[in-house]
Amino acid sequence: MSATRDVRYLDHAATTPLAPGVFEAMQQALLETPANPASLHAPGRAAAEQVEMAADTLGTLVNARRRDLIWTSGATESINLALKGAAEFVGDAAHVVSVVTEHSATLDTLAWLERRGTRVTRLGVDSAGRLDLDALETVVADGATLVSVMHVNNETGVIQDIEAIGAICGRYGALLHVDAAQSLGRLPIDCARMNIALLSVSAHKIGGPKGIGALFVRPRTGIAAQVHGGGQQRGLRSGTLATHQIAGFGAAARRVAETRDSEQQRLAALRDRLWAHIETLDGVMRNGERAHLAAPFLNVSVADVHGEALLVGLTEGAPALAVSSGAACSAAKGQSSYVLRAMGRTPREAGASIRFSLGSDTDTAAVDEAGARFVAEVRRLRALAGAA
Repeated sequence: MSATRDVRYLDHAATTPLAPGVFEAMQQALLETPANPASLHAPGRAAAEQVEMAADTLGTLVNARRRDLIWTSGATESINLALKGAAEFVGDAAHVVSVVTEHSATLDTLAWLERRGTRVTRLGVDSAGRLDLDALETVVADGATLVSVMHVNNETGVIQDIEAIGAICGRYGALLHVDAAQSLGRLPIDCARMNIALLSVSAHKIGGPKGIGALFVRPRTGIAAQVHGGGQQRGLRSGTLATHQIAGFGAAARRVAETRDSEQQRLAALRDRLWAHIETLDGVMRNGERAHLAAPFLNVSVADVHGEALLVGLTEGAPALAVSSGAACSAAKGQSSYVLRAMGRTPREAGASIRFSLGSDTDTAAVDEAGARFVAEVRRLRALAGAA
């Protein structure tokens, strides 16, 4: 990130820098295959081939056929299409089950559906941020038509047991939608083995460009289109496909397919190293249990400091740390984390939380510098509070 070379970027859950090869793939698509991929002439077929290659790569990453992927503008649109489309297809009998710690793209869509008469059930989580599978099964057995669960939480990195959730859905005939925006490229995803009917993903979380995502739709899964027009993509999402963005998504998916396992091991070691710095402080709580966290995530709550002062001190000090106090969406609304409150943190603890999310450009030096910087800033703020 050349424009921010003096900043230690530790906010990869919000977005990631372009992976090697992505810019070149997009440039090639823009310059060499500029035609509409829906056109039947040779230039159109060349553009369509770029789209198909990207779909093959992404499909391999999640064990899906390319024909079952619908390109969207990102995970938010994919989630909207999955939830609204599935509920509309079922009609008055729709009953959607989800979790209180979901991304706002899911929670806001569920609230929209509920206002229009759809039955919605929201389940809580335990202190580790995990869903109670027995509670889920009880609700699904009560006639749920769709279950929507985030694979990896975007604030804490907590992993839900998607395979077990898929098995519950299978026993009672409910569809499973998975928000995989944070798990794609970080955890293995197998749509068939996990019994996933709908899967939402986004390119910019894995080193691809912003503005492009996809929704996997399992064959014979009924959803109603939400965008109408030219009838592209089997009529489920009309509009001319952005070949260059799709090519960039394909290049990013290819990269993470090659590097995922070794990279996640590297990031887990760096995350633990960062925590070793931070846990030297008193009054610091780690949010989520290590055994159930995705490798890049470390979310901590800090006692005896003002949350906003801590965030400003870290992001504006020297060296500056690009970190967040939770989801970028919640931060923009000036709210403390509803995810942490659902896990039992007090509003004050939730408000004084920092999310570190590591990525491909994170190294040992950055982690050590960030750890020392965090410890020093907490001590500085506590000293100021004590002197007041």
